[in-house]
Amino acid sequence: MKKKTIVTTICIGSLSVFSGCGAALPDMTKEQEDAIVEYAADVVMRYTKDYDSKLVDLSLYAEETQPEEPEEVPPEEETPSQTPDTPVVDISEEEPEGDIAQVLLPEGITLRFTGSRAVDTYPDGDSANPYFAMDASAGNKMLVLEFLLGNTTGETQEVDLYSMAPRFTLLINDTEKQPVLATMLLDDLSTYMGSLEAGEEVKLVLIAEIDENLAESIETLRLSVSAGGNSVVMPLQ
Repeated sequence: MKKKTIVTTICIGSLSVFSGCGAALPDMTKEQEDAIVEYAADVVMRYTKDYDSKLVDLSLYAEETQPEEPEEVPPEEETPSQTPDTPVVDISEEEPEGDIAQVLLPEGITLRFTGSRAVDTYPDGDSANPYFAMDASAGNKMLVLEFLLGNTTGETQEVDLYSMAPRFTLLINDTEKQPVLATMLLDDLSTYMGSLEAGEEVKLVLIAEIDENLAESIETLRLSVSAGGNSVVMPLQ
């Protein structure tokens, strides 16, 4: 503000000098003179700042003299986390062992595992359900898990596994985890919907695609299922 007052005084003096020269200033009111002086003061201040900044660029000077900051080096204790040792986790350690019917089925409805087989295509050409046949990719086999769903009560029971959206995972030889495939098969256990008469049994399957070499060396099978916030692992063989 002090600098602007000085510049304003200079502008007023300049107006006085100019008024003494050959060209006389036109008659102005006090308000007009003040407005001209204020405008002139602002212009002079603006160019004075530009001129000063060209003479001395303090930012460049500070940048030259300011020492470079050293790069931050992470603490040594954090480096071991870069090479973690992650063990293979058995799903049986995370979920309780039991019958998957406890999670999926109403009381009186049972589910019994009857065996597994490795095939190239399921179902085969003689099946009553050939339109949704699934072929294994090169080097793989389709592992078919077979079940019997039965009604042990004395009356008809409705079973709806589709709406429960169960998630199945197969554990082979306690080391290899394989997801069970979602299919459009009419006999897919994970999407079964139907009525079971008293004492009736229905054949259903689950399908997983596995390496053909693994298919020839299966020793143990465990099936994990999660639905409705509950989970269980069922030994198959």
